[in-house]
Amino acid sequence: MITVMRRYRKSLQIGLLVVIAAFVASLFVFGSSGSRMGGGEARDRVATVNGESIPIERFQRRYQSYLEAYAQMYRDRFTNELAERLGLPLQVVGDLVQEALIVQRAQAEGLAVTDEELNARIHAIPGFQENGRFSLKRYQEILKRRGFNPAAFEVEIRRELTRAKVESAVRSGVKVSETELEQAFRMRREEVRAAWALVELAPMVAAASATDEELATYLASHPDEFRQPDRRRVQYVTLSPKSFTPTVTDAEVEKYYREHAKEFESPRQVRAAHVLIRVPETGGSEAEDKARSKVADVIRRAKAGEDFGKLAQQLSEDSGTAPRGGDLGLVSRGEVVPQFEQALFALKKGEVSPEPVRTPFGFHAIKVSDIQEGGRKPLKDVAGQIRSRLSAEAADRAVKEKAEQIRPPLQAAKDFMAEAKKLGLEPVETTMARLDRVPGLAATDTLEEAAFALAQGGVSTPLTTPAGLVLIKVVGVIPAGVPPLGEIKDKVTASVKRQKAETTALERAKQLAADAQSGDFAAAARKAGAVTGETARFSRAKPAERLPADAMMAALQTPAAQLSAPVKAQQGYYVVKVLERVAADMSGLAAERDKLLKEMLVQKQSLAWESWLNGARANAKIETHLPPSRRG
Repeated sequence: MITVMRRYRKSLQIGLLVVIAAFVASLFVFGSSGSRMGGGEARDRVATVNGESIPIERFQRRYQSYLEAYAQMYRDRFTNELAERLGLPLQVVGDLVQEALIVQRAQAEGLAVTDEELNARIHAIPGFQENGRFSLKRYQEILKRRGFNPAAFEVEIRRELTRAKVESAVRSGVKVSETELEQAFRMRREEVRAAWALVELAPMVAAASATDEELATYLASHPDEFRQPDRRRVQYVTLSPKSFTPTVTDAEVEKYYREHAKEFESPRQVRAAHVLIRVPETGGSEAEDKARSKVADVIRRAKAGEDFGKLAQQLSEDSGTAPRGGDLGLVSRGEVVPQFEQALFALKKGEVSPEPVRTPFGFHAIKVSDIQEGGRKPLKDVAGQIRSRLSAEAADRAVKEKAEQIRPPLQAAKDFMAEAKKLGLEPVETTMARLDRVPGLAATDTLEEAAFALAQGGVSTPLTTPAGLVLIKVVGVIPAGVPPLGEIKDKVTASVKRQKAETTALERAKQLAADAQSGDFAAAARKAGAVTGETARFSRAKPAERLPADAMMAALQTPAAQLSAPVKAQQGYYVVKVLERVAADMSGLAAERDKLLKEMLVQKQSLAWESWLNGARANAKIETHLPPSRRG
């Protein structure tokens, strides 16, 4: 709960988006094949769905909510680069396109959210409440601070609620019949034992060859496989601060300590525990009074001598802290929501809050078990920290001075690489491609920006990068397109050899299947040079070992004593012969009925929802305006 409260307080500073994002049911990845529109006309929107524009502002808000969701999942590992690799801009556009389709079809079918439903949901948002009740004044003030007017905000909330309402309606109409349940159990528990043969691709790829004529033909017929974006040929040098190790004296450390005393003052902290009783969002004043009464009773019992930690374990509805007796750890000012902070820091050591404390999470009873008054840390405890900081700052200054010294000769030199080596540096030459990014959302690459901003032959100013300061020179401009065969010969050769190997492997697998029709599966496999094996009994519920999913499914669908058609896998082509087929024991259905019913219901609901979405997509006119590289 302390983490949630800290995050909640921070979210008030981030913006109203957190309130909107709370209603997003899930993240959808939608691949559209709409055309990209160029020029200024598409700059104010990211997509158009049946004539309805999706504005860039909506995209930016949704993108931010995605960033926050992924940041919670990946935590410290989440970066802007990871966001790019995950294709977040495309995910967000897909989500917004799908939302538009849902809202449009919902309106056509009379499923749109009513004004009453909209008002009820807005009134239930804790951020718009005072003392547990909706406050129009607070609502208007918060919207104003976040740059929203009520009409625009309500449009966004209505869209989110419509999406949730429609999905709930579609899913709730799905049922699973007894016949379907029995069929599913029979299919899941039916077992198969099979022999398999694998015609491997790797040896054939290694043995394959490719003539120049074949390479040219393949490249001409598969240009998109090798197409590259606009690129720059660059040369650069890097100056790392780690190469500079200035000495920092004790006197310098002491001076910094004196002049920056506030940096080393620790704040007053309170160790607290709490009992939380939540208030249902739709419970009204009766639920409010009931929750307050429960917390008041906890306070009474704690003051009468009962152990506060045990009360928290028994009664608190904060699942994160209840097992620890409600312990929140050490809390500083500014870390929790204001109502909780005000009550907490008014208590003395050992005291329990005199009355229930209302926050957006519900009612709290609070107890303070310890107080650390804080103060200034002694020099001996922070000397190492100060020395490291001063050393890093001195190294930064030194590397900047060095960069300014070497830039003029590098600019004047006809041969950048030779001059860099003469200066004792280690130059690098490489090719850089430009990645399209959504303005203001994805972090830009400093070197990339410089490379594409410089004229050919130009040398940049010192550029700050994680590795240090970089000076970069553009020595060539390579337009977007398919490179000449000579530049990508290895890649084209690999593709041609793979294609040849797949053709040969498939032919051998087909011949293997034909030869094995006589019954001697092992002999046919040997003739084809295939790797062979045999499985134990397996089923859909108990997968086979060493058999890919597609080959396993082929076996499950093949009659006993029969052969499957060749099945393509990453390793090559499989041919499977079913040796034994065992019918399901239906007596086991009773024990698994509830579990299987739930699984089937979820599956059918997902299929029904996808079918509804496909109906909304059918004949829809969708245009997306992100750069082509965003389309995956």
